[in-house]
Amino acid sequence: MPFLFTCPHCETKTQVDDQYSGKQGQCVSCGGEITLPRFASATKTKSKPARRDSKLISVLAATAVCSLILGSLLFAIIRFGGQTMATLSNSREQTTSMRNLEKIAAAMNAYAADHGTYPAPMTVNSNGTPLHSWRVLLLPYLGEEDLYDRINLRLPWDHAENAMVMQYSAPLVYQHPSSTNNGFGSGPAYFLITGTGTLFPPTGPLSPNDVTDDVTQTLLVVEGSPVTPPMSWAEPVDLPFSMMTGRLAGNPGSEPGGLLEGGVAAATVDGRGHFIRDEIAPADFLSLVTPTGGERLRDDTLD
Repeated sequence: MPFLFTCPHCETKTQVDDQYSGKQGQCVSCGGEITLPRFASATKTKSKPARRDSKLISVLAATAVCSLILGSLLFAIIRFGGQTMATLSNSREQTTSMRNLEKIAAAMNAYAADHGTYPAPMTVNSNGTPLHSWRVLLLPYLGEEDLYDRINLRLPWDHAENAMVMQYSAPLVYQHPSSTNNGFGSGPAYFLITGTGTLFPPTGPLSPNDVTDDVTQTLLVVEGSPVTPPMSWAEPVDLPFSMMTGRLAGNPGSEPGGLLEGGVAAATVDGRGHFIRDEIAPADFLSLVTPTGGERLRDDTLD
């Protein structure tokens, strides 16, 4: 590689190849004796690309290691993070469903305070034809007075005059948090348990004062997913006690539940929401339904 050299005698600048580094001679311009300095050798200059190559290899190796680590983390997130997200989602839905049930239970107790008993599971006309679910009767106690006033209680829930009102005005408190219908045209998620031995026997609904069992361990309203789900929240459909075995995970559609992983949300007569796990003993669950059975349950039967 040539270097620029300035003669100390005539100050002439000359390009000198580095092979003459450190040698003596005469200036080509003035003929004066000169000694060339020691220039950086071509060998050293050529070694620089090697150092750059070494650095590049190090960078590539580090990148490969980082990619391997990130890949492992991504695999772990996909494998285990999905399970965690599903668990969190189920937990949020469980909490929201319990809050819905507590609102419904409060409305049921307010209705009972005004009318002397809980609402009947359904209203009927003079011929005994079912008209509306108890969910319609609760509307004024859930802040839905305007919706209640728009419903013709003398006509069935599915009559043309009521159908559009029912379909597009479904109260969110009756919808399950896992529902994707946003309340439009969807059926309810919460039901009464009806029949002999329940709060809602064929002879008519009981009142809170009729409950002789522990009100903190007597079910009032539960989450459910019937085999033939109601078409509307106003349709008079509930869960018959006579079809229940108490095995929450073993009799889909006939037992409460079917909407949350691992159990069922419910509310008791005292208005509290609970999550009943599928593992509950069948006899214990059936005892929770009866308001006057006299069964003795452990304090921790409900959470």
